[in-house]
Amino acid sequence: MRRALAEHGVIFFRGQHLSDNELAAFVSCFGQIQASPAGGEEHSPVTTGNLAPTRHSTAVWHADVTWIPAPPIATALRAVRLPPVGGDTCWVGTEAAYDALSLPFRSMLDGLTAVHSMRPTIEREPALSGYLDRDGAIMESVHPVVRVHPQTGRKSLYVNECSTVRIVELSPAESAGVLEVLFAHIRSPHFALRWHWSPDDVAICDNRNTQHFAVPDYAEERVMQRAQLAGEVPIGPA
Repeated sequence: MRRALAEHGVIFFRGQHLSDNELAAFVSCFGQIQASPAGGEEHSPVTTGNLAPTRHSTAVWHADVTWIPAPPIATALRAVRLPPVGGDTCWVGTEAAYDALSLPFRSMLDGLTAVHSMRPTIEREPALSGYLDRDGAIMESVHPVVRVHPQTGRKSLYVNECSTVRIVELSPAESAGVLEVLFAHIRSPHFALRWHWSPDDVAICDNRNTQHFAVPDYAEERVMQRAQLAGEVPIGPA
């Protein structure tokens, strides 16, 4: 299953009625489970909550929590209660997106780094300010634009329109232009799938080679159980 996750980016399990402890035990088979960066050490590593109030803040392609130095390597979600209509999640494969670029463009991107910031997320959804540092500072980290997966050795695009704000080595105008091209490229349906949730579905996605988008086409409760695996510092091409 670990190999399947690394190779496919996201894997699904139907009909899994799991307690917090059972989900934590299962997810721990893939790595070290950790509490959400927003929760603090005193919080359980498995959380259950209604995502409807913040549904518009996640309606943008993103990998989870990339503004910290070592973003989580994977995220697990289980559907607890679903709206009668809507609430699907889409995933995109960023390795396929990288491979589809021209060779000259890939060669340029291989040597670049980018700033990932919490600021755009806070601006979209002030209720998520729990992710701020204890002193209230905006979290930012610099990561390679192209990330190498430690298990497969494959390269993927590691920029996302939710939190990547600039490319360090380029001028502001060049950075904005390149990011606009990459964000539009990643959104292509050629690299994506859309999952229609049923109660007790479990999805585990690799945060290193996928991005996801929660479709906000609902208003009723959408309660999800969630767990994350401890992060690692992203590594770029040698």
